[in-house]
Amino acid sequence: MAELAVPSDSSGYFSTLPNELIIRVLHFCSYTEILRFAATGKRYCKIVANSVSLQLHNELEANGLEIIKGSQKENATYSLLLDELVRYRDAWLNLTFEEPIERTSIKRNQTLQWELHEGSYVVAFSATPSASLGPDTLWVMSLDHLDVPSPVALQTYFHEFVTNLEQDLAVLARVDPDESVLFFHSFTPHTNNPNTSHSCFEIRFCSATTGLGHPLAHNHIWIIRVDFSIPDPEEESDVFTLDIMDNILVARISNLTSEKCEILVWDWKSGAFLLRIGSTSSIADFSFFDKTHLAVFAVDKTGPNLHSIILSLYYMTPCTRDEVPPDSCFCSSKYACARPIMTLQFPELEHFYRVEPSDFSLKSDPTPGRVVYTKSAGFARPTALTFIATLSLFKMSDTRMFDVDPHVKLQIFIDSGPLLRYLFEFAGEEDDAVIPWETWGIHATRWFLCDREAYDSLWTHGSRFVRVRSGEDSASMLHNLSVFDFHPPTVRRHGPCESEHSPATDLTAKNEETLRNLVLKGSGLDVAHILRPESNTTADANTPQLLIKTIYSSMPTVIMKGFSSPVESRLPYRVVTRTKFVTGCEEWVIDGNHVIGMSPLHRSDILDRLLVYKLQT
Repeated sequence: MAELAVPSDSSGYFSTLPNELIIRVLHFCSYTEILRFAATGKRYCKIVANSVSLQLHNELEANGLEIIKGSQKENATYSLLLDELVRYRDAWLNLTFEEPIERTSIKRNQTLQWELHEGSYVVAFSATPSASLGPDTLWVMSLDHLDVPSPVALQTYFHEFVTNLEQDLAVLARVDPDESVLFFHSFTPHTNNPNTSHSCFEIRFCSATTGLGHPLAHNHIWIIRVDFSIPDPEEESDVFTLDIMDNILVARISNLTSEKCEILVWDWKSGAFLLRIGSTSSIADFSFFDKTHLAVFAVDKTGPNLHSIILSLYYMTPCTRDEVPPDSCFCSSKYACARPIMTLQFPELEHFYRVEPSDFSLKSDPTPGRVVYTKSAGFARPTALTFIATLSLFKMSDTRMFDVDPHVKLQIFIDSGPLLRYLFEFAGEEDDAVIPWETWGIHATRWFLCDREAYDSLWTHGSRFVRVRSGEDSASMLHNLSVFDFHPPTVRRHGPCESEHSPATDLTAKNEETLRNLVLKGSGLDVAHILRPESNTTADANTPQLLIKTIYSSMPTVIMKGFSSPVESRLPYRVVTRTKFVTGCEEWVIDGNHVIGMSPLHRSDILDRLLVYKLQT
């Protein structure tokens, strides 16, 4: 966005511009600049307040959204789009849902893998379980429509998959030693080594509706070789991670035992190789930052243990014709490792702690450009709003004598706003920018300690995170639903007023102190437990209540364990809780305008079930 400098009315030339021209100029500015401009005079305030296009501009940017090009219906005026966007925003602010519906999938023991994207639940299973080497069939179920298409049989089994239904695309990955040896025999002198075959894997591009090779892929079968042994996916989890954004495919291949991985990027349509982030001495995970940048969360060895934690941004360069091998066989070692354009440092670990490779990830959903919400137009996020990094530290055995719990399990929420500002600040620099933790991390992150064996969720959706907990009434079958929002503009705009539909959640001095202590020690995800509805009657006690609390940057979190010095974080967040609202489920996720419970606990049958809560907009 352009930086707007507004001269005083006495200077003459700006105040003489017609309103229509001023509005056009303001559309090149950020929403914060537009609001500052509106505050400089009554005329400018009226211009902004009375312009529906500027109000829509501001609302889109403040919510981190954009209108998908070509998605508008014929009757989609600015006024209608603004009204729909505000309704969508307010439904999240106040957790207003339609009556839940239950969707039934296949038998639970048949579901080998699944994913939720853009209002669709995709299940991977084997059509012949008794003779299965892995899933070979996809089944797609819409969360909003009762009609269910038939399962799609694919041409092969696979170990990992990802779909983009808007492009009718399913990408499959599998370890395939025999075929890999055949493909690489012509240029690899070591194919007679039995271990060499385990360094190769296959990627296939299929139609998600027919199962055949995808018509837009120049070659729909690729073979890729890396410089380390690929574990058996049946014996080690997280061997493959795949993601798609438009024509870009990213694949991560890892060996957790040897702490080695490769992150490889292609144009899947042309087959052009774009980027290699090789790492034979570290662990790493990735997530799309925006349409041109990839975020990589990594740990590099600085000795016998894993100590240096970093978050880097890489530019995904456009393809060139000479980067497309004619046979679609790729050797990762033939490509130079890319250099990051920006690296953000994390706090230094305490000497005796190491990172657990099996519990290290970086996630953000949805992928930039994918549909978030659709009504009179489709809305998408051009940039990831919030990353969630999961990190588990382990104290080495010879130092554990007096430590009751040697593990430190963390979830770290990272605001993308400062990263975007640093990208603009260091644009054009020849050397990659290295930004110390003290410069960027304190106000851009919020850290939480996790005491449970499993995390609530490894994903944010935009800037939102869902958590479900039982309330004080242990006899109740209904649990409390909480949605956390880590987007600073949302906290600034909607924090103080709390909610127009319920009384503000006022805490006693004792509870306020309890809250502050919870947040300080890293238990801020538990704040809903000390919020109390303002009701005294029995009827009110059995009615779902809306409880809202904002944790501002003035209330810090300090992690005292695992690092060489205390780690302070101050990213503000807002938590909204509906008490006694949902039944228990094994897992909860957010997708678009839905909150979904996976496998309701009160159902003991063998079917895979979803409990779907749709926003009331």
